[in-house]
Amino acid sequence: MPANFQRFLPLLLIFFLLVFVLPTIMHRHKSKNQLSAGDLSDLTIATTTKVDTLEQRLRTAGTGYTKSVADLLALDHALGRALANGIVITLDASTNHKTYYAQVASPNILLVRARDGGRLITKSCLVVKSASGVDCPKPPQPATTSTGTTTTGPTTTGSG
Repeated sequence: MPANFQRFLPLLLIFFLLVFVLPTIMHRHKSKNQLSAGDLSDLTIATTTKVDTLEQRLRTAGTGYTKSVADLLALDHALGRALANGIVITLDASTNHKTYYAQVASPNILLVRARDGGRLITKSCLVVKSASGVDCPKPPQPATTSTGTTTTGPTTTGSG
């Protein structure tokens, strides 16, 4: 019997490699934490709103607008999640800290906001790469008051 076992040893070794080792080497799986294009787009839009809110909070606190993402991250640690998911935040502020510009981008969508004092001077959106669930935020719909007049929010510039 030992002679027959030695004949099958190379076949058993090949079988072991094919069944256990090869799938481990070749197995490529998608990370469970990876966001879809639509979810990343929604996170980018939410991050833009959060950056704008934090900048306004700094301005009303008396320090003025900042051009440092680290300053905003100190106020709201949730921005770290956005940065970890590949969202890029670019900030600039005027020398007197009364005007700021923010660009928030992900692989699919790019948003820009700028304020002078408390007044929104630029709000734009550009879909860089179209995918399922990727869309610019819709401008607020005109609301009709009880007197029949129509009011609208700030206007959106750019594409979207």
